[in-house]
Amino acid sequence: MLSSKTLEHDSPMVFVLFTAIACLLYFFRPSIMPPAQQADRPAQALFTSHLQQYLSNPSAEPVVGIDVSHYQGTVDWQQVAKAGVQFVYIKATDGITYRDPAFYSHLKGAQAAGLQVGAYHFFEPDDDPDKQVDNFIKTVQGLGLTLMPMLDVEITSNRSAEQISNGVAKFIAAVQQRTGCQTLLYSYGDFWQKNLSSQFASHPFWLADYADSPSVPAQAKAWWLWQYSDSAQLAGVHTQVDVDVVIAGESGLNAMKCATMGAKS
Repeated sequence: MLSSKTLEHDSPMVFVLFTAIACLLYFFRPSIMPPAQQADRPAQALFTSHLQQYLSNPSAEPVVGIDVSHYQGTVDWQQVAKAGVQFVYIKATDGITYRDPAFYSHLKGAQAAGLQVGAYHFFEPDDDPDKQVDNFIKTVQGLGLTLMPMLDVEITSNRSAEQISNGVAKFIAAVQQRTGCQTLLYSYGDFWQKNLSSQFASHPFWLADYADSPSVPAQAKAWWLWQYSDSAQLAGVHTQVDVDVVIAGESGLNAMKCATMGAKS
């Protein structure tokens, strides 16, 4: 292969032509980059094409979001929005007393950036579900959230599958009664299969699975979201972050919308 130095000595005109082509490639490179690298389709860079086969419409623009807690520290939400993120779920509470110390600052920043925002609660199987609902509702009510709540269920605390599923059912029913919103149920596939299963077969399910080929439980008939990475690098976030995609795209994101401003204490 000829180097640029060889071209310069052997043929000045060829060298000039080589330099001109290099300049054109540099200044006009956005127009020839593949879609995943173009700035006008940032979501494609977050959710690569080989994963799109699992979406309801693989050819449509993916609807990508993130979920965060105080572990992410200070987040530049304007940069997050520019990166192609359309929605965020923010940890609000855990158990019957814990409130995430970064919930309100994350919420304010995400709303200012124009993102769709939801809140989530980490379920503690050995705590009273009604008291957990109290903690969650008191934390999130009246804050202008636009997406339905999410319940993160991933530990047993030495409780049986029946105890866990009954507690989850109580939590979901109480949130529905007090906010009018359904609750997304987040878990890993094997945990869902062992501890939730058929009782929640038709309930909106948010799967956490980081394999290129996700294992969706056979009984889960309402797979709405997929957390496909727990270690993404994203502009505006200084730590690794969970990244999620809505299986049904824009229509799925619309189905998730449910304001909690009318929640009753």
